[in-house]
Amino acid sequence: MRLVVAALAMMMMLSARGFRVPTSPTKRLSSLSSSPSPNFTPTPDLISYLTSSPTPQYITAPMVAQSDLAFRTLTRNHGATLTYTQMLHARNFVSSKSFRDDNYDFNPKLEGLKYNNPPLIAQIAGDDVKFMTEAAQILADSGVDGIDINLGCPQAIARKGNYGAYLLPQTELTTEIVRSIKKKLPTTPLTAKIRIQDNIYDTLTIAGKLQEAGVEMLTVHGRTLKENKTLTRQANWDAISQVVRHLDIPVIANGGIEDSRDVHAILETTAAVGCMSSEALLENPSLYDFQNVLPADCSSRVVLDRQVKLCKEYIELAKLYPPVGNGRFGGHSAVKAHVFKMLYIAFSSPKFQDLRNNLGHKKTHKIEQTEEIVNDLESRLNMATDEDIDFPSTFSWYRRHRQPLVVKPTINKNAAKEEINVRLKALKERRTERMNSLTGA
Repeated sequence: MRLVVAALAMMMMLSARGFRVPTSPTKRLSSLSSSPSPNFTPTPDLISYLTSSPTPQYITAPMVAQSDLAFRTLTRNHGATLTYTQMLHARNFVSSKSFRDDNYDFNPKLEGLKYNNPPLIAQIAGDDVKFMTEAAQILADSGVDGIDINLGCPQAIARKGNYGAYLLPQTELTTEIVRSIKKKLPTTPLTAKIRIQDNIYDTLTIAGKLQEAGVEMLTVHGRTLKENKTLTRQANWDAISQVVRHLDIPVIANGGIEDSRDVHAILETTAAVGCMSSEALLENPSLYDFQNVLPADCSSRVVLDRQVKLCKEYIELAKLYPPVGNGRFGGHSAVKAHVFKMLYIAFSSPKFQDLRNNLGHKKTHKIEQTEEIVNDLESRLNMATDEDIDFPSTFSWYRRHRQPLVVKPTINKNAAKEEINVRLKALKERRTERMNSLTGA
């Protein structure tokens, strides 16, 4: 009873602060299968839903140990229209119930079009056709709106496991995986996320083969496999634009998005139907909250005030929806990682090194302890002078591996918006033709 009262009190507090809190707290799924409410209203399938929207899609990327339910909810509260689960290793997901319990947190009370909630896509990774297909089947049965194949991860662990961007050039295997999943799940939307190749010909060839095999929406990161971490360079939006024009399916643009200006620019430059962000959203979950964009020349105090508020909002959501899992990447470790990234600008300063150390300490293993660190930082910021917290722009999670700021080109917004509308209309017409051919209409 005390837990129920506490949860209700917390939700009332969040509502009073203006947070949009779901009405039902999450429960750990005892099974991966769910049934929709008998009163739900049928909605269009995912691809139709996304492409029929009069506005672009603003998407939270799949991120290992960082795409937890609380964070997904936070980004939705601030404008995200589509979110993903974290990447799920197909073999482990199929073979281990404990892995599923520790990594999969879809909640049909809060997400899923068939439950009249915001859409959610589950991302899987692997190079085994059988396990990839079985993982897709389990996830589809659980109620998610679509399955995404990870063909873009550039990390060393992906090389070791032969998945992500390392699997992408192996087109015979990747297309076999796609065809197998589509054969098993013909009505479940199947998407993929890729990186561009070293030359545009290879990029377009691979994208075309994925479309031909059955991929229904493609996210394109405008960097190559090697352009990662300290080798990160400015994203190639022109390459994404060429993929958009080459394919008949919707394309999501990804890469090189630091602020709201970049969100608009990448959509206008590429004519993609949506924009996906990962690193920038981790630092600023309100990236898509276009009604509350801070001026480019605002003070560090204003930025820090926003970051602390976002961090406190996330902590309250994490109390309601604790990240699943344990150990280095799950549970409260995920909470601490989010807090660190959101407050990176402060924790990069020697003035707050003690708080950074406290956050990273292994003894900080409860959310109340992390909350106390955030409250302590807020108090010290309030007492500090503007000069004490006048941090350079390089004190940024997004910029930690990147080159100095560059002037971005001016975009012809009207022409770009018109092209986006033309693309959306053409996509809807092609999809209607495909559906008619399947139904014999």
